[in-house]
Amino acid sequence: MSLNTGRAQVSTVKMDQRRKAVLLGCLAVILIAGAYVGYTVYGSGRLALSVTDPPRDWGEASNIYIRFSEVKVHRADAGNETGWYTVVEEARWADLRSTLNSSAALGSGNLQAGKYNLVWFTVEEAIITVNDANYTATVQSGTFKVSIVQGGVDVKAGQTSYLLIDITPKVVGSAAQGFRVVPASKALPTQG
Repeated sequence: MSLNTGRAQVSTVKMDQRRKAVLLGCLAVILIAGAYVGYTVYGSGRLALSVTDPPRDWGEASNIYIRFSEVKVHRADAGNETGWYTVVEEARWADLRSTLNSSAALGSGNLQAGKYNLVWFTVEEAIITVNDANYTATVQSGTFKVSIVQGGVDVKAGQTSYLLIDITPKVVGSAAQGFRVVPASKALPTQG
């Protein structure tokens, strides 16, 4: 074997090693990029819900207690009948008087990363306080589907997003005829 043949073989071996190293490096970059894209697109994030109520038209009522159950959000890229995900499953009471200048937590849940454009919730019952006495009030249209303003809430993988449900109830009726709560609401993303 000549010296030139030996050098050619060593050079070929080194080139093969470099090619393998470049190929492994490219493969590692592709795997890392794929994992990142998969995590951000298909990973999950947390959505925390809270409620607030700036008073507008409570009439005689000095307080309103509302019992919420099952709060769901709708994924923006899904059809109208599909794409609903439960964030809060168990019923919770909200003391709206305590949310006049702040908000109260309703609950939170994990969701697939993505944009959510609607919130759906049920108001099961309401109790109002008039002249220091509590009355059960009927709730007009106890199920609410509300658009999330500002284009929706963006849930990002590995992060917590926040959604504030702003309820503006109106109390009508009397103790003799019975009270009715007519809530209106909007939902908006917040910073926490």
